[in-house]
Amino acid sequence: MLGVILPAMTVLIELILRLCGSTVFEPMPTIWHVIAVSAVPLINFSLWWHLRSKQPTPLIQSHAHWFMFAGGAAIAIASIYSLIFLPLVPLAVIAILYFGLGLLPLAPITALIYGIVLSWKLSSRVEKAQKGRYFSGGLAAALGALALLDVPPAATHIGVQWAVSNDATQRERGISLIRNLGDKNQLLRLCYDTVPQPMGIVSTIVAINSIFLRVRQPHEVMAMATPAQAREIYYRVTGTPFNAKPAPFRTGPWAVLNDFDFDSDLGGAEVGGRVKGLSLVSSRMDASISGDDAVAYLEWTLEFRNVAQVDREARLTMALPPGGVVSRASLWVNGEEREAAYGGRGEVRAAYQKVAVQQRRDPLLVTTKGADRILAQAFPVPRAGGTIKFKVGITAPLELSDPAKGRLVLPAIFDRNFSFPTDKAHNIWLESKQPLATATPGLTSTTIGSGAYRLSGSLRDSDASRIRPVIQVTRNAAAGPVAVKIGDGQTVVQEVMSTRPTTPASLMLVVDGSSKLQPFVGQLIEAVRAVPADAEIGLVLAGEPLQRTALAPATDAHKQSIIELLRSTAFVGGQDNAPALAQAVLALEGRPHGKLLWVHGPQPLQFLNSRAVLQQVADRIKRLPPMTLYSVEPGPNEVLPDSAMGWTAHLLPRTAALDVDLSAYLSRELGAGPTVSMHRKVATDAIADGKGSEHIGRLWVRDRVVQLATEGRTESLKSAIELAAQHRLVTPVSGAVVLETQQQYVESGLTPVSQATVPTVPEPHEWALLALMCMGLGWLLWRQRQQGRMAI
Repeated sequence: MLGVILPAMTVLIELILRLCGSTVFEPMPTIWHVIAVSAVPLINFSLWWHLRSKQPTPLIQSHAHWFMFAGGAAIAIASIYSLIFLPLVPLAVIAILYFGLGLLPLAPITALIYGIVLSWKLSSRVEKAQKGRYFSGGLAAALGALALLDVPPAATHIGVQWAVSNDATQRERGISLIRNLGDKNQLLRLCYDTVPQPMGIVSTIVAINSIFLRVRQPHEVMAMATPAQAREIYYRVTGTPFNAKPAPFRTGPWAVLNDFDFDSDLGGAEVGGRVKGLSLVSSRMDASISGDDAVAYLEWTLEFRNVAQVDREARLTMALPPGGVVSRASLWVNGEEREAAYGGRGEVRAAYQKVAVQQRRDPLLVTTKGADRILAQAFPVPRAGGTIKFKVGITAPLELSDPAKGRLVLPAIFDRNFSFPTDKAHNIWLESKQPLATATPGLTSTTIGSGAYRLSGSLRDSDASRIRPVIQVTRNAAAGPVAVKIGDGQTVVQEVMSTRPTTPASLMLVVDGSSKLQPFVGQLIEAVRAVPADAEIGLVLAGEPLQRTALAPATDAHKQSIIELLRSTAFVGGQDNAPALAQAVLALEGRPHGKLLWVHGPQPLQFLNSRAVLQQVADRIKRLPPMTLYSVEPGPNEVLPDSAMGWTAHLLPRTAALDVDLSAYLSRELGAGPTVSMHRKVATDAIADGKGSEHIGRLWVRDRVVQLATEGRTESLKSAIELAAQHRLVTPVSGAVVLETQQQYVESGLTPVSQATVPTVPEPHEWALLALMCMGLGWLLWRQRQQGRMAI
């Protein structure tokens, strides 16, 4: 009972319920630990079976020395676990009264005592020469195996302490140790502050050494990492954002405690970690596209459900179509759709935090999050099955490959704190007066009437974000300038222009040295080979150490040197890209036609030791080069500072293979041929062929707000905020917030907009219905005219 059945039941109960692993420490973190611990009752049972009579079995007579080896191994394993559980013995004795649960922590001790008794009985039947040798061998083998199994947790413990050091060499040593020997799952748990203390031979020695070191040299001892530091370490070790992996929530009977874990990112400006119980249950995207005006308006409606026992905040980062701007935000409150109020970025965030964090009521906040990205957050998603629903409206320009063709890249979710069920999809419904086409599987184009076209279907989240869907729009190549009034007597005129570069451009290519770029090295090399010979190109490779190739004419020899550098680089872990970007910006100083292309993987954080480097360059340099960002996969980007450098950057969406996308970009930006684009300007005496869409004015306002904000003067910044709020746009200096009551708006100094003034997507078949109405009206007029003739 005490030497076999109780230990076996303890192992089984821990595997099923994880009573210890989810609350105190993890006694069996791997399958190998399970095998080692399970061997103790199995060996004890085997010894008992063969020694239960006065006459040992023939098997034990012929192989007694191996039974001694097994007995020594069982005693070693039981001894280690007895020491681990020894601090719990006083509590265990008391807990025996509670349905006998206190017997479980005592199982290693009872197994140890029984194993010693059985080995003693066996030793009397073994030759003295063999007895000590095999028993000691079993002890040593088991202790060595347990020590080996404990190396990853101990290496992680030591590596994390080194990685938070102020010494750069020590930090790199810690990262290398975790990368080569550490336990990545333990490090992930530390990112959520739920890591159990490692308990084993090596871990215990490390812990005891740390205690003595604190006593002798307290100023030299480094504490364990905070969750923020652990997230940086996890990225540096793996190259993957910590929230890209499923969160290490508790399991077993204590899983309900996950519902009460504090969300440290609530109300903050980052998506943060995944939270339990929150999922997306509905997603629909509706759009109206005007090919001749080269604009589109999309509305993305998202609904979330929370099955946890506490309220949750839904947070996501959305990548917009290139050049897009949020021009509407609304939240359903008590079943009624409420429009947002627009104001300065600081104003709306303060209002949101006051209502969401302090009053725990119903707000929605939408702000920009870097180049062509926004951060949307809504609270609360009510507990125990409650839902929240909001809408984001996006005004976006079409990209023109030639005057007769435009394209729209659909928005995508790049970062989130909620789960996305595999059976859910984004439902797409796009309509236009011009033909629509796409090569994206899951979307189908349909002609729904005279001059009315539709493209609809559904997309899984991975299909909508990893390779962004592209919608091709046919337009009238002969369409002339169009004009739209934007208020204050101003008229914005938009026209197609073809430009040809007069001076060869200079391009600094910044490549992320993280592991996510390793699969794309071959495609990067093909893109470098496509650089025109009359352009200048240089390379900065972000890593430790930083490597670079100076700007020089793109001769075959120079391009080959860049290619060799790419080939010889070991892309590992997650690298700090801020110093590389700073070097690239400085290299382009004094080159009026200089451009910067940054090819990178997810950038989940600003490194604590280099966050000021890039900000200083952005603040001090006189001219910032146009910056284009190309991300090889969806993910956060926290590197660019919230200043002119980040405000003027643009996102080059991944719509095909990397070499295809970059070759097209290089041909457009560095080639000598003409490029086609839409140009918008203000003219008081505008002469245009027709009246354009109101979204043309919104796009001009967005560009004007960024221009004013980057001038750096207080008056310009104030004018930028007022202009953005007046036209109800979410820009780098403004945001949108929905509050629950009018009193909350008054207290925050904000005014929600009227629903009658916001942009909307026309109802499905609206153009077809208008055509049918015209046909019906024409038929009625014709019939009345015929009846009149008959009467005469």
